[in-house]
Amino acid sequence: MSATKTKRTDLNSLVKKYQRYSVVNEIEQNLLGHSQSEIRIEELHLSSLFSEDNYDLSYYKSLEESLTKDGFIMPLIVVKENDGYEIINGVKRFLLAKKIGYKELPIVKAELDNERKYAYILENIQAEGDSALVKSYAFQMLKEKYQYSDETLAKLSSYSIAQVRNLLRLKELPSFVKDGLKNFTLSYSEARSLLNLPVEKQKELFDRIIEKGVSVRDLEKEKRSFSGNKRKTSVKQKKKQIVITFESEEEAKKNLTRIYRLFAD
Repeated sequence: MSATKTKRTDLNSLVKKYQRYSVVNEIEQNLLGHSQSEIRIEELHLSSLFSEDNYDLSYYKSLEESLTKDGFIMPLIVVKENDGYEIINGVKRFLLAKKIGYKELPIVKAELDNERKYAYILENIQAEGDSALVKSYAFQMLKEKYQYSDETLAKLSSYSIAQVRNLLRLKELPSFVKDGLKNFTLSYSEARSLLNLPVEKQKELFDRIIEKGVSVRDLEKEKRSFSGNKRKTSVKQKKKQIVITFESEEEAKKNLTRIYRLFAD
């Protein structure tokens, strides 16, 4: 796939047109009369807005069993590229087909310019119920590779600007949190609550979510408490003397062992 950056045109007209109705329905209705064809799996590749790393295929066992037993009921939707065919619908089925060992797959070819293609992919990601990590990566690619603004991404995806920015920030999370998103053991709201915390605290809260279940409200409350305690604890060094100030005696007792280990090291 070419790494050349695509020059972005003015999207105002596109946004006004597509936010009124479903891009997916409009495009797929137009494809109903198109003939299907079989193509070698080696000629197919994912759109640059998708990454295989963002899917945990073990989560899709029922779909894998259906493809093994019944084959492909619906074809993949692709766009012709110089180096083959780019998949814009059917990512999970394509990845599972490779795992199963398919040699050829049914496709329908769509003729779309880049703006329509990206609008279609964003809406379809939402319709498919893909993980927040898949959405985050698509936004990241459109922003970094194709220079889309947060405002344009919000309009094309029907998210608020704040939601777009929070999704983009998921890339900052450690791998164990991303794995939780991929296999749906962790929700987007839970993952978002772990942002802006040290990795040790993220791991502590992550384990509690998985083992016991913690509400998002409680996660946010503990996050605020943790951040507040960090601000209230001050450390000042004067020559060879270090003065540590705590808000209360209880807080000092709670942190005594941790501080001892810190200076012992």
